[in-house]
Amino acid sequence: MERKLEIYSDGRIYEMAGDQALRITETQGQIEALIDTLQLTLATKFTVAPPDKQPPEIAESRGSSRQINQSGLKLLTTFEGCKLAAYDDGGSVWTIGYGHTKGVHKGMAITQAQAEQLLQEDLEKYESFVEDAVEVAINDHQFSALVCFCFNVGPGKNGFGGSTLLKLLNQGNFQGAANEFRRWNQVNGTPWLGLTRRRLAEQALFLGQPWEPFLKYEEKTARSLKLTNPIMQGIDVHQLQEALIKVGINIKPDGFFGKDVDKAVRQFQQQKGLKIDGIVGAETRILLSL
Repeated sequence: MERKLEIYSDGRIYEMAGDQALRITETQGQIEALIDTLQLTLATKFTVAPPDKQPPEIAESRGSSRQINQSGLKLLTTFEGCKLAAYDDGGSVWTIGYGHTKGVHKGMAITQAQAEQLLQEDLEKYESFVEDAVEVAINDHQFSALVCFCFNVGPGKNGFGGSTLLKLLNQGNFQGAANEFRRWNQVNGTPWLGLTRRRLAEQALFLGQPWEPFLKYEEKTARSLKLTNPIMQGIDVHQLQEALIKVGINIKPDGFFGKDVDKAVRQFQQQKGLKIDGIVGAETRILLSL
């Protein structure tokens, strides 16, 4: 059902699903509250209600009933880091604590306890948004990974809310959704190693795998493995074969990239929803933990 926002003359904002009011935001003239509402909504349009229209009754509270788990919280706080003095995040946005930006100004300082309180308040918003946006059943690791992702890239249509990741997930394509994490590793069109590490860690948590190894992940210049004439051979081919065996594909680890390896790679790519080309490139390597 399509959602919309109605802004009333007294500053209150109602989120509507058809004729039903889902929630209300009391802005009291504060633009920050309006911005929060616009960023943390799935509504696709909003209207300004006529002055004589009576506000609707609010439906039962839809606050989040789920919270990020300990693994997700550790991942998030590790990558965010905590700074008790305000700093420019590089994009002219003053930030403090664990990535908190609302009401932050130059010269501002807080305590560790205040940083943790601000983090909890921020998390509640993203937990609620993720729970509202995801239309399929997900486990705690998947939910927590999505909260971490949403916390970093934002919830709106230019972030998690409008992402292909969310679209694929709501279609029930869990592997396709997992494959989308790493695509969000750029700043102004340039890949950042720190963001690559974070995306790989979030992807691992989403898949229920250990995420800590990606704290030290380094980009590697590795040859793309594929069926060629003469046949490729070497330790990297042997490692590929061992990785394929670990995921349940029966193959002989002889260090030669022959037709049987090509067939095994294509089988794995099909299972994971990747492009089926028999080429062991970056995405195939990641999913095989190479």
